[in-house]
Amino acid sequence: SALRVMFVDMQRSNYIGRSLDSLLQDGVRLTYDKHMDQNTYTGFAQYGTTGLINNPNAVQSTVADGTAGNGNWATKTPQEILTDINTALSATWAAAEYDESALPNILIPYEEYNYILTTMVTTLATETIMDFVMKNNVAAKRGTPLYIGATRWCSGAGAGGTDRMVVYVNHERFLKQEELVPLSRIMSAPNVTNVCYDTAY
Repeated sequence: SALRVMFVDMQRSNYIGRSLDSLLQDGVRLTYDKHMDQNTYTGFAQYGTTGLINNPNAVQSTVADGTAGNGNWATKTPQEILTDINTALSATWAAAEYDESALPNILIPYEEYNYILTTMVTTLATETIMDFVMKNNVAAKRGTPLYIGATRWCSGAGAGGTDRMVVYVNHERFLKQEELVPLSRIMSAPNVTNVCYDTAY
């Protein structure tokens, strides 16, 4: 791709003491980072690639319904949420034949993450559901701290537009992805016809 900086705009930005070139480079870097984000989590349909969240080879399962009659965490008890997490952790660890380095991490949507982060275990409790889960999950009991992260890519990624929890091991032995070409600024050259500078990336 190419970036075009108009000469008049450069003069203007110099007058106010801000580098237009730097602003545009930051924009290009942000766009590249977002592109890399999508590549990692979902891949690109037009290239036939998938990512961490939608890989068809990953085992999929549905969380059990809680006493409220559905699988939504907002209607589940803290113990039922812990059971969902421990079930997923145990199944993933078992699939790796209980390799000590294969205790997994968890990714969930921001909605569920914020819910367990801010909701107390009971109305009289001083700990949140997150505190309760972090102390009582399978990984913690094995002496390995569990990582629970949030990403927007999990929202609506499940069957029928439901939210998805992804359980994975963050290690190069267990993950691979199609890599993008690293972002490089190749050259800048004046463009006399359009009175600007063109930069190729």
